[in-house]
Amino acid sequence: MRMRTRRKSRGQALVEFALVFPVLFFILAITIDLFRVDWATSTVAEAARQGARQAVPNADPSDNPFGGAAGACSGMTLTPSANGTGCLTDARIFQTVTSVLGGFSQGTTLTTAPPSACPNPAVGRASVCVYPSEAGAAAAYADCAAARSNLGRDPIAGDLGSRSAEYLSPHFKGCFQVVVTVIYRYDTLVPFLGTAAPGFLRIASSTTTVAEY
Repeated sequence: MRMRTRRKSRGQALVEFALVFPVLFFILAITIDLFRVDWATSTVAEAARQGARQAVPNADPSDNPFGGAAGACSGMTLTPSANGTGCLTDARIFQTVTSVLGGFSQGTTLTTAPPSACPNPAVGRASVCVYPSEAGAAAAYADCAAARSNLGRDPIAGDLGSRSAEYLSPHFKGCFQVVVTVIYRYDTLVPFLGTAAPGFLRIASSTTTVAEY
């Protein structure tokens, strides 16, 4: 018995390719998205950590840490090496965060707000929130023990006045917290993915650290 082989025409091959290609492209795009999300998540978390690290060192008073920006400082340095005028200001913390964010820092905004009130940025943009505020009054409590007694709990960021007030006249050593929040709105390669899973687009990280001043 002679067996016949059927050859596909070029048209049939093109039709099959046209049917399979969208599926393959979708799988490829999803795979790339997953890697990019992991990269963005790690970067955002590191940016929040380094921003908080920037905010709390016991900087040299001669550097005027809440003055105008000058000199080098970074959350990535060890505390004894943190120096430079203005290192503890919102602007310098923001500078450190955007440096760590790298390519994810396009259009980044700075706000003084707790994590719960940190605004969501536009897609493909980032938002940085530092809390408590850089300038303002100190809290009325005498020390950490008095604050705990009056609040009925451990103080959280924002309970004990501004950062500069505490730096100039420390009352709350060991309980004065600073929190840095970074939010990035991920821009997917798969257009409809954001509509199907909105939470997938929002990558957020907060780091709370006790001030060393």
